[in-house]
Amino acid sequence: MSNLSISTSWMQMCYCRCGVNLELKISWTQLNTGRRFLLQNTKRRGGCDYFRWYDDEIPPQAKKIIWGLLKRIKSYEQERKEARKIRIICVIALVIFAIWKYLC
Repeated sequence: MSNLSISTSWMQMCYCRCGVNLELKISWTQLNTGRRFLLQNTKRRGGCDYFRWYDDEIPPQAKKIIWGLLKRIKSYEQERKEARKIRIICVIALVIFAIWKYLC
């Protein structure tokens, strides 16, 4: 718990060259999966484009494992969506059948 508060208070004091508070983001690309970085994203409003990695680079084997797990999760979520659609269609068909049976 104390590590979290130290990290949070450190982030509140972290500013870029132009004095804007930096955001801590997480990369979800295949090359840097799960790696955190600091970003000042106000270039469009006249700020700088400060960027710096917050974490050390993740070992290649860990990257492969994380990326594989993310793909599995995405696949599972897609299967879940498809199953939900099928359940909804089945319920609608059952209701229509019940109404038809009741009226006939």
